Amino acid sequence: MNEIIAQILKQTMATRGLNAAELARRAGVSMASLSRLLAGKTAPSFETMHRLAEALQVDVSLFSGTEAPKTNPDYEMVQAVYVLENTEHSPAQASKMLEQAARGTWVNSVGDAYADPAQPQVQVLSSRAMGTRRVEVVLGFPHTLIEAGSLVGVLSVVASALTGTGAKLLDLAIPLALMRTFTGPSFGVRGLRDVFNKHGRPLMAATVRPMQGLSIRMYGQLAHEALCGGTDFTADPTLLHSPPTLSWRERARFCSEAAQSASRETNEFKAHMLNITAPTIAEMEERISFARDLDMTMVMIDAAAVGWVGMQSIAAFCAKQDVALAAMGGRALFGDMVSEQLQAKLLRLLGADIVSTASPLRGNHANRRYVQGVLAALREPFTPETPEAGHYLAQSFGGLHGAFPAVGGGHNPWHFPRLLDAVGNHTIVQCGGSVYSHPQGARAGAIACRTAMEALVQGRDEAQSLAVEGRNILQ
Repeated sequence: MNEIIAQILKQTMATRGLNAAELARRAGVSMASLSRLLAGKTAPSFETMHRLAEALQVDVSLFSGTEAPKTNPDYEMVQAVYVLENTEHSPAQASKMLEQAARGTWVNSVGDAYADPAQPQVQVLSSRAMGTRRVEVVLGFPHTLIEAGSLVGVLSVVASALTGTGAKLLDLAIPLALMRTFTGPSFGVRGLRDVFNKHGRPLMAATVRPMQGLSIRMYGQLAHEALCGGTDFTADPTLLHSPPTLSWRERARFCSEAAQSASRETNEFKAHMLNITAPTIAEMEERISFARDLDMTMVMIDAAAVGWVGMQSIAAFCAKQDVALAAMGGRALFGDMVSEQLQAKLLRLLGADIVSTASPLRGNHANRRYVQGVLAALREPFTPETPEAGHYLAQSFGGLHGAFPAVGGGHNPWHFPRLLDAVGNHTIVQCGGSVYSHPQGARAGAIACRTAMEALVQGRDEAQSLAVEGRNILQ
């Protein structure tokens, strides 16, 4: 019997994506006791069985069976975390209300008598009070309700529980069966590093400033100066779509020439990221094709303005054209309904190679943990359950490439020690303000930023603490 319980535990842990250390922490049992259970050397007490069942979100009767559970892919769940604030509902009342909203069972229908009882249904996985007048509910949605590779399908299904309930969506956990139907970034962190042939340090980007008032020729000249000074690529501002005084077509011609000229002058790969945001998807695809004809390898899009359908459509088109896609301006979507971590996860799923994120240098230590949670959602192959970092559910990304976070903004070389210590190498540092505001010009500003970054990377590789010795390294 001990061996059967051990087998059931191992298979349930694998289904939930938990390792032994995480299960022991959630269940509140010692690692030594759990190790003996997994080895089949002892039988669990009744209290331990209840703790393990609660941590694994299964019925305790599972451990009294005579054989290990068999995994049924039809019952793998998309888990969604909701919160009700300033509510008078108890956890039981809140979970019932959300479940009824998700199932649509508040209306009796004669069709219910003909429903297939074997079909998987929405389930309440957990419900608990989280302080005064605040309740957290976790629902499980069968992945068979969702069209393969459809981000809109995921959001449409999980949003059904928000109808008329006043709940807010905090996080999602997508099972591997559904996760592997998404393409993810076509380049990602490793692909972009190989394109630029830059390893061991963050990439550097400079958004051309000022955004308004420049002629086409001066705009291209500023991009050329920053690239020659040492930035890896320049970018259009998020708000610069195609005004009459600076049309996208002429801007693409001059910036493409600037990048190619800088590549020849520095003997490094340089690029400019063209803003292709447009009124229609067809127009955006035309701009991507035009940029590709000019040998431009990167484009950007205003994620907040375009929306999820437009983003996924453009990401698929960019992958066919072998063009890297950056989702910028997405922080306009942040709020109670879509957290920054959840948005980062969804943008990675739909195929964004670069995603604009906030800087961890603003705010306190809690803000730093929050931003690092966003970076983990973009880069890591697996994110454990860490509510303080915004991850309420563990998530495996099923081998999808990691997306490059573009951390901005307002950074100057004196910020780099703390920034590099906080975000690590696999980051794009946006430093356009310090490049273009340098008193000796954009080229001198880019040289200063590049020199500072490489000095700090060398000091870190020589085992110096950037948090302690960063200023001395720069001096």
